Amino acid sequence: MIAILISFAIFTSVFSDENILCTTKSCKDVVCPKLSEKCKAQNATHNGVFLLSPITCNCCEFCLDNLNEGEECSKGDVTDPVPKEVCGPGLVCKTNNKDSTDGVCAKMETACTNLQKSYDERGINGTAGTLEVRQDCTSEGEFVPYKCIPGQTCYCVNATGHRIFGEMDFTPLADDLLKCKCSRDYTGIAVVLGRNENATLEPLEHFRCTANGDYDSVQCINDKCFCVDEYDGAPTYPNDKLVNITDISKSTLKCYKNKKAGVFYKDCENEYIDVLKMYNKFKKNDYKKLYGFKFPKCDLDGTYQAVQENSTHKYCVDKEGHVLTSAVVDKGKDSDLAKSMDCKCARARLIITGEDKPECMENGNYAQVQCRKGRCRCVDSDGNQVCDDVNCEVDEKNSPPTCPDPDSSS
Repeated sequence: MIAILISFAIFTSVFSDENILCTTKSCKDVVCPKLSEKCKAQNATHNGVFLLSPITCNCCEFCLDNLNEGEECSKGDVTDPVPKEVCGPGLVCKTNNKDSTDGVCAKMETACTNLQKSYDERGINGTAGTLEVRQDCTSEGEFVPYKCIPGQTCYCVNATGHRIFGEMDFTPLADDLLKCKCSRDYTGIAVVLGRNENATLEPLEHFRCTANGDYDSVQCINDKCFCVDEYDGAPTYPNDKLVNITDISKSTLKCYKNKKAGVFYKDCENEYIDVLKMYNKFKKNDYKKLYGFKFPKCDLDGTYQAVQENSTHKYCVDKEGHVLTSAVVDKGKDSDLAKSMDCKCARARLIITGEDKPECMENGNYAQVQCRKGRCRCVDSDGNQVCDDVNCEVDEKNSPPTCPDPDSSS
């Protein structure tokens, strides 16, 4: 709950702050410099980046020309005038030594761009897989928030490119449909609370996300609800009064979509809250040790996490908590399968609407060898093809390919 209050305080402070220095008349007599030809063109070879203007009140359009690879550049210093150009997307100004400010625009070297370089090199020497996807990076060389498996699913990744909550059926529009901001912000909230970035927050400790990693448009704190932007979580109507959770409906909350009024929590969240209430009741009665309380594992969208367990078994479930009988493992007899269980493949099969569904292991994980359209290939634990050998794909009629150690590709 503290985490939600921190997030809400940040968003409301930003949106309630008004600039008292600038008015509609501030720019009346300002003469703006002309934009460069590159900034006007904005095509594949001639383009620029628009930024906030250094002129008071941002009265004028301000654009820096994008330099191409190999063109001369300067890092500049505080004594230099306002720059007119900058190395373009994916490029950085490289100098010969640390004391020099002048250099040449060259490709960035980040974890993301290094994956692109590896793919390109393997494409040239013939060791890139046919279902491998070239890594997408931002103009700053960072990982884009999603990764797609052709014909199957697209899922969210964090700033270091590792898979996080948020998934949907494969789409060529992932750049628009998988912003994953809520899912990515979840890690930051854990850090704010003083926990490590892999910590698990409980259902009432974070803003709720949607299945694809966006913010749920309806959020509730201490039974008071309001609307937020699905992409960044900022209050959509910051001046509107909060609505009691029992009174939320399409008429009281503009972003409410449920046909039934007064419904916010989902089955997993309700189960968690019921157990928590019972637990706190006994705790208030000064019980020193409490046993037998089993909290369900809920995902960031309030539904059941893919992996659930009881005292004897681990098993995969769908979002409503129904057991997928094809993926149930005895923790005593199959301890290794139980320990590595992630149910990513089992869940993917529920999402994929096409015919090319992946083969799963008995614990719901991806089988390391996947065969599609007559060809067999190796995949990692997320279902992405991995290939570092010229013979990494074989005909389905032949012996399966030799796959790398799963731990080495993760």
